[in-house]
Amino acid sequence: MKLKRLLLLLLFGSMVSLQAQQNLTGTITDESGQPLPGVNVLVKGTTVGTVADFDGNYSIEASEGATLEFSYLGFVTKSVQVGNETTINTVLQEDVALLDEVVVIGYGTSTKKDLVSSVSSVKSDVLENQPVARVDQALQGRATGVEVTSNNGTPGSGSTIRIRGNSSINGNNDPLYVIDGFIAGTGFNLNTINVNDIASIEILKDATALSIYGTRGASGVILITTKNGKGMAPGKPVVAINHYQSMQGTANRIDILGGQDFVNYKNESYQFTPGPDGFGLTDSTLPLVLNPETTTTTDWLDLVEQPGSISNTDVSVTGNSENANYFISGNYFNQKGVLRGSGLERVNFRTNLDVRVSDRFKTGIRANITHYKIENNKVDYGGIVSQVLPIRPVYLEDGSFSFENPISAGLERNPEADIQLRVDHDLVTQVITNAYVEYEIAKNLSFKSTFGAQLNYKKENNYLPGILPERVNGGFGRINTTFTKSILNENTLNYNLDLDDHSIKVLGGFTWQKDNNESTRSEADQFPNDVVLFNNLALGDASTAVVGSGYSQRTLSSFLGRVNYGYKSKYLLTLVGRYDGSSVFETGNKYAFFPSIGAAWNVDEENFMADSNVIDRFKLRGSYGIVGEQGVKAYNSLATYNNTTTVFNGSLINGVAVGDVPSSGLSWETTKQLDLGIELGFLNNRITFEADYYRKTTEDLLLAVALSGQVGANSTTQLQNLGSVRNSGFEFGLNTVNVENDNFQWESNLSISSNNSEILELDGQEYITLQSTGNQGGNSARLIVGESLPTFVGAKYLGTYKTADEIIADGREGRSFIGGPRYEDVNGDSNINDEDSVVLGSPIPDFYGGFRNTFTYKDLTLDIFFHGSYGSEIFNIRTQTAYFGRGDQNVDPIVLDRWIAGVNETSDIPRAGPSNSLFNPNSSLNIEDGSYLRLKTLSLNYNVPLESGGLSDVFSSLNFYVTGTNLLLFTDFTLGDPEVNNFSDGSGLNSVSQGFASGQYPYAKSITLGIKVEF
Repeated sequence: MKLKRLLLLLLFGSMVSLQAQQNLTGTITDESGQPLPGVNVLVKGTTVGTVADFDGNYSIEASEGATLEFSYLGFVTKSVQVGNETTINTVLQEDVALLDEVVVIGYGTSTKKDLVSSVSSVKSDVLENQPVARVDQALQGRATGVEVTSNNGTPGSGSTIRIRGNSSINGNNDPLYVIDGFIAGTGFNLNTINVNDIASIEILKDATALSIYGTRGASGVILITTKNGKGMAPGKPVVAINHYQSMQGTANRIDILGGQDFVNYKNESYQFTPGPDGFGLTDSTLPLVLNPETTTTTDWLDLVEQPGSISNTDVSVTGNSENANYFISGNYFNQKGVLRGSGLERVNFRTNLDVRVSDRFKTGIRANITHYKIENNKVDYGGIVSQVLPIRPVYLEDGSFSFENPISAGLERNPEADIQLRVDHDLVTQVITNAYVEYEIAKNLSFKSTFGAQLNYKKENNYLPGILPERVNGGFGRINTTFTKSILNENTLNYNLDLDDHSIKVLGGFTWQKDNNESTRSEADQFPNDVVLFNNLALGDASTAVVGSGYSQRTLSSFLGRVNYGYKSKYLLTLVGRYDGSSVFETGNKYAFFPSIGAAWNVDEENFMADSNVIDRFKLRGSYGIVGEQGVKAYNSLATYNNTTTVFNGSLINGVAVGDVPSSGLSWETTKQLDLGIELGFLNNRITFEADYYRKTTEDLLLAVALSGQVGANSTTQLQNLGSVRNSGFEFGLNTVNVENDNFQWESNLSISSNNSEILELDGQEYITLQSTGNQGGNSARLIVGESLPTFVGAKYLGTYKTADEIIADGREGRSFIGGPRYEDVNGDSNINDEDSVVLGSPIPDFYGGFRNTFTYKDLTLDIFFHGSYGSEIFNIRTQTAYFGRGDQNVDPIVLDRWIAGVNETSDIPRAGPSNSLFNPNSSLNIEDGSYLRLKTLSLNYNVPLESGGLSDVFSSLNFYVTGTNLLLFTDFTLGDPEVNNFSDGSGLNSVSQGFASGQYPYAKSITLGIKVEF
């Protein structure tokens, strides 16, 4: 009887429970009112749950009195008790402690809180929709410790990136690029990555972050991670279309002397004749050489420039399901340069896929295919600025192109003919893919294996038609091809253990990579006609044909390991090591070990900080370790031979000659680095601050040492491990939320960095000559012990000679003239030469950085970003002719204020006359202040509210934007833009030859209009 009553009671309770079940619906949003897709909704204490759809809507069955738990990555979990309502809308608050916490590091990820390393991170919202072809152009000023200098404004042109300064002289100073885990090398072509595909960029800077990459980490590592479908709501994929159109024009155009002013200058120079006193005389009775009324004038810069444009279209599909996520995108980018005949056209396809095969096994792939064509600049812009005279016509009277210098009658290129007739373009196809499998062997222990490949094919087509004015022997054609292949296999074990107070993460692995490079070159001259261009080189004269090919290979194998230990999230310790081997070194020196150690203290986790209402984050960290550099060419340790020809028995035969001298005993460069850092957060992390001090010393520098007595050798130098250099500096990052309410938010981001470099030792040499500017001025830059890397040198310019007594006092009678240039004679021998050179400056800035402000009012966002540099010097190569009128070349407009007898005799600008026939060394006149402040981007975005007008039935989001780029530049530099690098190929001594300017391809300012829609 009791059993029956009990069963009836349970049945009745169950019926009551069933009757209390009700269907609940609602919408989940963030604090700004934006819907949150993918939020997990769970009836607490049960297995009943659901996931919010793309619009943040959910539906779930729950009984009165039950508790709904809403959880979402990056937001505080929220619990709501169910009453008798049927609709429960909820707002989730962002979890400040988790925001932007996950950062990518070598072979894994880490939370910011657990990180002991110095890592700068740039997220996708900073990079998207900037009208640039390469991501490095969008990185300027965005990350501390990273100095990015655009070499010039050519479409597709690269940048010089230095992470904490130059660490090598003859080795490599470019950072290592790792794309979605694939080690792509230091020379990776950033033209092949669509900027809008990137999810984040991490820059590894200190030893604990870098030593996991061993021999290739000395110059820093840039990790590029592309987008995937993780974190999205399962189910319906998101289709996004993004298109923008840019209108571009020349920014900061270089000033050159106009035609009439040039005529006056030249006529004045011809009036000068040395007088009987030997100090100079102007004879106004001499006839004019150029008639201002009949001389033709041409604005050559205006002739070669044009309005530029960029058209960019992105289409992507992103999705997520229970067992897979994917991101598929296509991109078309087309840029017409601001100089006629230059441009870039690119097509890019990407597929990122992750699949969970079972609870323990998952796999995935990252694949990117790119093909592009670069129309190389046909004209020598710097040559126009310095050499093509404004009194030269474009065409002769018979309609043919002019080809002579009007003063010297020397044969010269015609820029208009170059644009119309020259053929010069590159075709590039690249495939980079990286696939992985990951298996959970046991609890907390997993194995991951990746296999990746990078294939790159480049073809350079060049043809100079016989109708070009300077081509007197018919046409000339050339084809160069290169094919590079890199294969990478990496295998790692990860073990993670979390106890009550302790956490341990262990990484161990083996990697192997092989790089192959093949090249061919063929050319011919004296084509009888220009019909087929470079497509049939056999049409050229057989005696002029040149063919060549090359092959190189290098292999690296490595063992790596990392241990992360944490105690109560307060005390963190990281140990890293990599044992690297490279085929480029001789037996006995092929392997080296690169260790590091780092520690951090999360002070905010201490009990004495628990009651703080001001400080939310307080971390102290430090690290020390060794990284390496193996940037020498393959087979450097072997004696090589070069092909040659010789005459034997009256016949020309092929032979070989001694080539490069082997570098016996050569080993790795090693960089020892100390880093000390502090991280602070205040007022619920509305103010965050991060600062680092670093000091790194590179020893065993790969230095080319001059050899003597090498008869028949192709090289007169040999690489040896000699010398050392030190870099040290500070980095500061500040992020603030200045205003935040329901309708308005204002955020600021400031980054400031400094680097001080010093050459400590050069194998007993006082200095090494680094560069000559290619004119009679002599050496212009050196590597000097005790000075920065590099250093500009030259004579000190004292102005002009005002009296004969000054000339006599300097012992310069008969060699200098009143109104002519005067230099400091350091050794007092009355001669001005290299012995009178002094240190004039350095291209290394005192500090550089960026400042971003973002203002959001409801659905409208204004983004303003400045970046700049202070304290650097630039070597203006053009000054050698622009001031002194040497030869038959252009002069600078500053000569309008020149020394003129009886008119302007106090001027320090040399007179038109004696200067152009004198030796004028590189001097302090060449050195200009390279400081600048640039309004890099000004962007206005409008997110269209979709609640009205039925747009929500078509789009899930709709955004319009307008962006201005390079709108303002504040600088005292006179030769266009101060962001220059004349020697930009980055090889050998050129890798440190920064800060030279001769009039590079001009930068563009642009206005961009765009639209982005999601379905």
